[in-house]
Amino acid sequence: MTGPTIESILKTRHAWLKGQPHDLDDVRDRAEMTRIISGNYRVFEEVRDRVLRNTDAFLRHVEIVPETLTAEGRALVDDLLRFGIILREEHGHEICEAQGRRYLSGGWLEELAWLAAIDAGADEAVFGQAVGWSVHGYSGENEIDLIMREGERLGFVSCKALRSEIDMHDKKHRNRLMDAVHEADNLIDHFGRQGDKVAILVSTDLFDEAKGTVRYNALMGKAAILDVRIIPLEEMAFDKLRQALANLIQTEKMDNT
Repeated sequence: MTGPTIESILKTRHAWLKGQPHDLDDVRDRAEMTRIISGNYRVFEEVRDRVLRNTDAFLRHVEIVPETLTAEGRALVDDLLRFGIILREEHGHEICEAQGRRYLSGGWLEELAWLAAIDAGADEAVFGQAVGWSVHGYSGENEIDLIMREGERLGFVSCKALRSEIDMHDKKHRNRLMDAVHEADNLIDHFGRQGDKVAILVSTDLFDEAKGTVRYNALMGKAAILDVRIIPLEEMAFDKLRQALANLIQTEKMDNT
């Protein structure tokens, strides 16, 4: 690749990509499954939790308690079986192996973000990367879920697969959302430069369409102050996410036209 790359840009910032890149053929092979999840996340939550509980019970050699799924849930199970994400053990219960667990537990969201970034027109994108750094004799590393590039500008996205419904009395959920905003702000402060952008992609419903209001006002206010773009459940379906990421990396270009 000629010209700037994510790797070469990071090196000018005393940082570098660590480890091996993901097998993108595998990501593309299950892209249909990933898109299905993105448009049916609430159903996926139901299925994911059931599969992970089944797997835990199976590994501990204890009785697996059957659960009733909706018709949509059964259809999603069939899709996951078709793509080999989950398996059906001899008694008919759905379980997953290590790779399937990684995907179900949040890997799918990073893959979704990468697929949407490429489809949005990013010149380059990498996902699920450890980024090493060295500054003034100190060194360390950060996990970055998605880095996308347009020209010499970078966009950083933190992906958080959290519960879809927010309960404002649930302090742990609120804290995880607020921590995600601060984490994203730290990423752009550390690795970003002028013109770079940062966002969090979170699978929580943060807008009350009926009332026309946000569900967590303090979170949105903090994100606005820090210039962190929040992409919530409402924008997680593939076409909407693609547009959100296109807007993230193309803001400067559009402003100059």
